[in-house]
Amino acid sequence: MKTSIALLLSLFACVSFAEDDSLFQLMNYYEYSDKLMSAGQPLPEQFPSIAAAGIETVINLAPLDSPTAVADEAKIVEGLGMRYVFIPVDWEAPPVADVERFLAAMQANEGRRILVHCMANARASAFTYLYRVLRAGHDRTEAAATMVRIWDMNPGYELKIVPQWQTLIEDASATLATSGQDASSQPQ
Repeated sequence: MKTSIALLLSLFACVSFAEDDSLFQLMNYYEYSDKLMSAGQPLPEQFPSIAAAGIETVINLAPLDSPTAVADEAKIVEGLGMRYVFIPVDWEAPPVADVERFLAAMQANEGRRILVHCMANARASAFTYLYRVLRAGHDRTEAAATMVRIWDMNPGYELKIVPQWQTLIEDASATLATSGQDASSQPQ
């Protein structure tokens, strides 16, 4: 009996790993927790694996004119039973209002497994940083270090060379901070 239970548990672990392993195939994938992940743009054929891995909500921050955009992404995602949220963030002038929409979407999907993505996981990791610090109470220094590591995976997109994103993080931190949470320092 003990052997049967052990065998069943090991099979379950293998199935769970196989499902979650597909997420690691996403461009610049990062898993913050079992409920929150971010990545670059998934390919159309990757969405069934994303659903099979238990993702319940996909939040897309890339505009439709992004070079890697999937034109019918909403239809694909919703057809697989996941929720789809589309917040097309302007790379050159990202507004605090988009951060507010993102924070509201995160709150509306609280408790669900969420994949936040954009073209290369730059927008997604910056917005996820702001969520983690402003709403989830994570340590600002640790969250910033994670975000900078993700940005550094994309040559030419390092946070230190895109001042509009540094400004967004500063402005959103100052505007949207809630009491007791410090997000005001700029990550480098």
